[in-house]
Amino acid sequence: MGDPKFARKHYQTPSHPWDGPRISEEKMIVRKYGLKNKRELWKIQTILRNLRRQARELQARLNTSDEQAIKEVDALLKRLIRIGLLSSKSDLNDVLSLEVEALLVRRLQTQIYLKGMARTVKQARQLIVHGHIGIDGRKVTVPSYMVGDTETAVIDFYMSSPMGSDMHPERPAVDFAPQMTTVKEERRVSAEKERDMRRSREIQRIAAMRQAITNDTEGKSEDDASPKDGEEATKAPADGEEATKGKEDAPKEKGKEEAPKGKGKEEAPKGKEDTPKEDASKKAPVVEEKPKKGGES
Repeated sequence: MGDPKFARKHYQTPSHPWDGPRISEEKMIVRKYGLKNKRELWKIQTILRNLRRQARELQARLNTSDEQAIKEVDALLKRLIRIGLLSSKSDLNDVLSLEVEALLVRRLQTQIYLKGMARTVKQARQLIVHGHIGIDGRKVTVPSYMVGDTETAVIDFYMSSPMGSDMHPERPAVDFAPQMTTVKEERRVSAEKERDMRRSREIQRIAAMRQAITNDTEGKSEDDASPKDGEEATKAPADGEEATKGKEDAPKEKGKEEAPKGKGKEEAPKGKEDTPKEDASKKAPVVEEKPKKGGES
């Protein structure tokens, strides 16, 4: 029986503790459904695992025409229909196709949010724990309570709770519309976005390649056209030589014409050199007369 102080675990932990994809998926589910920790998720996964194992065993027993297996199949399907996990026309194959989020949606915390009684899933958990929620007039303080299909319509605020007033500030707005999609749907949307981003990057890369090819072709065409211009350039020096010859002859003629001007310029400095000599001759007699006057005295 075991010690009543230490209850056995009602869940199974993952086989490998450091699995990256599993850890990221668990974080998404915990955040989306407002779970306290991963232990609550592991409990739901253990319940689903037990249901699937039971369905597989019953399928194997039905092949042997076991009458007890038929009764157990009916009991299992009725229980899942009562919880709201399956429809009235379901069979064991539908049990095997169940997922974890199908059970998480039936939790009381999720149902309160989907009914618009709380703004967020976290607030829904707070309302339950604080005793503000009742099911058919009965207070329920367990967020993981599995709401039956017939109990969904009778979920309401507890009669003595102040949250029952429409004027309470913590009540959601009248036009509040809760939105909740499955993790699989979110993955599909994110995969589509990533695919679109990759497609756009590929289109940009192809456009850049095409632009580079066109630039290369234009550059080659310019290179092909450049030799023709070079031939014209080779012909141009012939005309240039004639022009240079004309320029060389022109200075010679100019030199002949300007020669007389040069001679006049050379004579001008000679005239300037004579003027100081004349001044010296004029001053010389004055200097010589002084000693003559002294001799006479």
